[in-house]
Amino acid sequence: MAIPIGTKFHGVAPDVETKNLGSQQSNAQRDVYTFPDDFKSLSYLSFAGTMINMGSLATASPLGGDTADFGTTKSTAQDHIGFVILSVPCKVVSAGWQWASNNPIQNAAGQGSVKTLSFKLSSAPLGVKMTDASQWTDYPMSTTVPSNQLYPGFTEDVSGLGIELPAGSVITITATTDTQFADTGEEANVSITLQPV
Repeated sequence: MAIPIGTKFHGVAPDVETKNLGSQQSNAQRDVYTFPDDFKSLSYLSFAGTMINMGSLATASPLGGDTADFGTTKSTAQDHIGFVILSVPCKVVSAGWQWASNNPIQNAAGQGSVKTLSFKLSSAPLGVKMTDASQWTDYPMSTTVPSNQLYPGFTEDVSGLGIELPAGSVITITATTDTQFADTGEEANVSITLQPV
């Protein structure tokens, strides 16, 4: 049986007696929670994607770097952007990235100077030209990845960026390199975690 919207629950601390003793003092230790509003913070949505043109400037997406593909593969980077469509209002809480190729990132980057990848989350409303960068709002992340590592990866708590998006928004993650890699055909995996609000 489904729980009807607006159903209320009493909650007690682990050490409080759950039997109704008819006592005002005992009853005062109970809190009331309403379904589903007070239960939303318990759920998260996580989306995984792949970046297939790592370290590319020549074939970068309209957002200036390699944009993640979520479940599909873009045929031409400049003409497509991968994104997640939000069907409910959400707050963005974390994002992650991991180099996924057998070839170490320092080899793909090429010998010589260290190349640095920076990351951003971007959002746009539905119903606009997705390949028009002016339709997107960018949120720079604080983590960077230098190419003098072997197989770097990270997760970043981005809840402090205050990204709260209404239903009918789209979101993506982009990696941008300061100098193009020698080998731009390697891959990385990404994730975005959202909390419905």
